[in-house]
Amino acid sequence: MKMHDGYLALLASGGKRKLRANSLLAYGDEESRFEAAVLFHEAADIERRALSLLEDVEPETRLRAAVERCACLVMGFDVVEAARAFREVEEASAAVPQETADAHRDRLDRLYFAARKDLTEVLKRAPVLTSSRFRWEEIAETDRPRARAELDTLLQRFPGESTFHLVDARAALDERRFDDLGRAVRRAHRLCPDNPLLRAYLLLVTAQSIAYPGSATTREEAEAELDRTYQELNREAADGVVYLGFMTASLAAFLAAFYAGEDAAEVHGERARWAAEIGAQRRSIISEDIGKHIEAARPLIELLTTQPQMLTAIIESTLREALLNSDIGRASGESLRQPKAASLIQGVISQASRWLTPSAELAELSELALAA
Repeated sequence: MKMHDGYLALLASGGKRKLRANSLLAYGDEESRFEAAVLFHEAADIERRALSLLEDVEPETRLRAAVERCACLVMGFDVVEAARAFREVEEASAAVPQETADAHRDRLDRLYFAARKDLTEVLKRAPVLTSSRFRWEEIAETDRPRARAELDTLLQRFPGESTFHLVDARAALDERRFDDLGRAVRRAHRLCPDNPLLRAYLLLVTAQSIAYPGSATTREEAEAELDRTYQELNREAADGVVYLGFMTASLAAFLAAFYAGEDAAEVHGERARWAAEIGAQRRSIISEDIGKHIEAARPLIELLTTQPQMLTAIIESTLREALLNSDIGRASGESLRQPKAASLIQGVISQASRWLTPSAELAELSELALAA
């Protein structure tokens, strides 16, 4: 098999990331361990992308790539994703002689099963989180201090598990710690940049930053991120839930600009309407109803962004019903009495927090401990 130049170049870039990650691990502090986890995740993704460049991949090459990808995820403190990758290792092993498989897997098997045991033991000492299947909203108020301590331990030991950062974000949202919410979601997104769920929620965090000027992320930084996302979405289509997040963030930017008397309002309004139009036609991994909710909101987004001065009590009631009173969430009557960016966006952001806990990942984490 002839090696593709792009394949070799990608492997070289992955090797550099692994070297840098190992050097960061030597520091041992929380930030360095997280940054190392990100680099190992990037190296794992590079293995996948590099293999896709090859034609007629030999079984041993496929096994080598699967082993390396799984090892990167283990080293990146992501046991759940490593478990999925390990299944690929087992499938690839079946296509080569036993001695070949053993030679490639000798170090990996020891690393993987040790990491899996380590996670299981830590989860067994986190009964509040595991019994709730990591759904923060289902944890009683009296149990939350214990749950918080359990979560801190999990984040310290396994900073590469994106689900733990999502639970952290959910807790921060309940406690109105919006800067911590943004930090946790951004960390989860860095670990899984291709996950549309996380990309959508990152846009909702952007909306939060725009709507609340006191956020650690300035409005200018948030709008710059919104502009980059707009350019990306123009180049490549995305999951429907991403357009919902972009619509919400653009609406926040529109309202912030409008009430400040800025010309930027028109641009943001056009983007909100654009996202509503496209999003209504896109499928979503989150819910088949995402497009329906966006479709219901489209005429109101149009009205709100073209004639905001007409936001009467009747329009407010209709907006609440069509945009917020759905599976996506409900806004209280109080939150819509004053048509400010913060009050209009808050209902969507608070209720969309259910996205923060992907059930399949939570179930897998919980079962590791409960079945032990």
